[in-house]
Amino acid sequence: MLLLLHASLPGLTTPPTKNWIPFLRRPLYLDETYAADVGFDPLKFVEREGPWWELAGAATAHRRVAWMREAEIKHSRIAMLAAAGWPLSELYHGPLAGAAGLPFGLDPTQGRAPSLLNGNLAESAPLLVLAVLFASYLECRTLDQVHGLTATGRTLRAGQPVELTYSPGDLGFDPLSLYDFWGRLMPPLVEARAAVDDEYRLDWLVYHRRVMEAAEIKNGRLAMLAITGYAFQEALWGVPVVDQTPI
Repeated sequence: MLLLLHASLPGLTTPPTKNWIPFLRRPLYLDETYAADVGFDPLKFVEREGPWWELAGAATAHRRVAWMREAEIKHSRIAMLAAAGWPLSELYHGPLAGAAGLPFGLDPTQGRAPSLLNGNLAESAPLLVLAVLFASYLECRTLDQVHGLTATGRTLRAGQPVELTYSPGDLGFDPLSLYDFWGRLMPPLVEARAAVDDEYRLDWLVYHRRVMEAAEIKNGRLAMLAITGYAFQEALWGVPVVDQTPI
């Protein structure tokens, strides 16, 4: 029974490589090394030469894909925060400002969130400077957590075997231990096998970490589209997005 279970577990065998858009050729450098790799790079950004690759130390296609995934996941996280913060600021800025006895700060933009297209970013300049400084601090602090410099493989920690993997955008911040949340939810048969087979347990954890990484990057991609939509909708219609689609 356990052997059958092992053979049927998703993710413990290599999935077939496929294209997101069937009529487009999948670039060879998009080899599903990273989660949610759908083989989509129609503009061939990785193959384009330029001085930026020298600055990034990315001479090979594999290193360039890693560098771009680092950028994608970090932009995704910012976009997810912005996709939630943008409408919330338009909904609650007025009530919160009134409760604190402060002036309504969205008058210059007619109730719209400050943005590059809406204007009024100068008022937020000090906060933007602090955000850039904080992001720079995180980048400098995690320079060793990049492709080629991060330790990978299996080792022992506190007497227990662990799997060290390179995960783009890993800042070592997971206070709620969500990264291994799904990996800890083992069905009884899986738990029985994992208790006596460390190799199997690590494979299970690695697969579910990849599931979590895929969920993060897919939500991030959606958020990047959403935040772009917010900006253009408000610039074109001149109305806050919360008034265009009332909650």
